[in-house]
Amino acid sequence: MIGEYKGEVKNKVITALLTAYHEILDYDGLKSILNEANMLHLKDIKNINPAGSMDFFSFKKVITAQNILLFDSNRLLRMIGEKFSFYLFPFGKNFEEIIQEVNELIITDWKVEIISKTPDEIKVNVRKCVFCSEIGVSCDLFKGFLVHSLEKTLQSRMKVITVEEKENIMDPNHSSFVLTLKIQKNT
Repeated sequence: MIGEYKGEVKNKVITALLTAYHEILDYDGLKSILNEANMLHLKDIKNINPAGSMDFFSFKKVITAQNILLFDSNRLLRMIGEKFSFYLFPFGKNFEEIIQEVNELIITDWKVEIISKTPDEIKVNVRKCVFCSEIGVSCDLFKGFLVHSLEKTLQSRMKVITVEEKENIMDPNHSSFVLTLKIQKNT
């Protein structure tokens, strides 16, 4: 089992995710997730070395704890994903750079790539999403991350909506998907 969790995650990702938990779930929610993951030592976000990294197995412990405690809280997970996007990439990157860098910050057996792009639509292929790889867990956190990452690169009068088929979270392959992001004028 541990062999499936090889890789590393840059501390920049950990700090952004924990900050998103703190903002959406408050300090007690953050501590609850870290306690469930047996990683309570990370609760003081400011003490995490920004230049370092964490092994992927430890990162997955945090994600698994999140998925247990926030089971079936799809809207909340999407909100965390949006904040995670903000804290990981606060400004100055276009969507293509964000997609490239997220693959470099989380180094494991997954891949996020843009497979087509027009002025009105971008299709993103996510293979083996690290945020929803367990059966029964939705990919709402990472979908929220992708939507917000694209929205913050657009003019303020534009919004992004997702076009997707209903996700079958009981399918063992549900963590690989294509997400269509439609760009529309905000009405």
